[in-house]
Amino acid sequence: MGDDEKRKAFLKGYEEGLKSAWREIGSLTTRGYSSTELGVLAKSKLAVLFRDVEAMESRLIEDEGIPVVGGGELSARSDIGRRGVYLVREPKAERVFSLFSDLLQTNARGLCITRIHPDDLRSRYPIEGAGFIWLSKSAGATAKGMAVAEPSALVDIATAISDFASDGGNAAVVLEGLEYMISQNGFASIMRFLQKVNEKITLNDSYLLISANPAAMKEQEYRLLAKEVAAEI
Repeated sequence: MGDDEKRKAFLKGYEEGLKSAWREIGSLTTRGYSSTELGVLAKSKLAVLFRDVEAMESRLIEDEGIPVVGGGELSARSDIGRRGVYLVREPKAERVFSLFSDLLQTNARGLCITRIHPDDLRSRYPIEGAGFIWLSKSAGATAKGMAVAEPSALVDIATAISDFASDGGNAAVVLEGLEYMISQNGFASIMRFLQKVNEKITLNDSYLLISANPAAMKEQEYRLLAKEVAAEI
């Protein structure tokens, strides 16, 4: 497809997107919602918009046998779809760091929150450019390019993730030590923590990869976590 055809296809899609958005707005304004309620609905819609895009892409590929014009993000990040929170199923935190490294190669800004000491991770994975928050109870522990947070400091950790994602978007955050955090805070607190950061990550066009071992958790709790995220990979 030539450049002119690509441009026309993009503009056509852009036009259809605007029409769809304004039709939705027009429909909502006739239902008696207050401005506050409309704001909440808009945020909720934005939080899951990427799923509509993925569904449309799959439909186009299935119907026409061709990739979406200007696409490629999904194939470049074969396991990771659009922005959002992902559970990386693994018995040991390894693949999550490989995926994190792949995102850094696409110029995403990186933040690594981990129970593993940052120096050990730097020696094993090409993630030198990322910032680090070490989950530790070691008071006063410091190192270059590293902050320290107690695993029970969920408000501080959530704030760090939210601020990082909000600072320009295109952020990639990895969280290793989920089971440890559950043991220190209880499952209900972790669910609230995840719900809080999920919206910030999605609305700021960012990624949060959480290493999770289903075998180390109660089945019901893992299922509840899985319902809160964009996908399991």
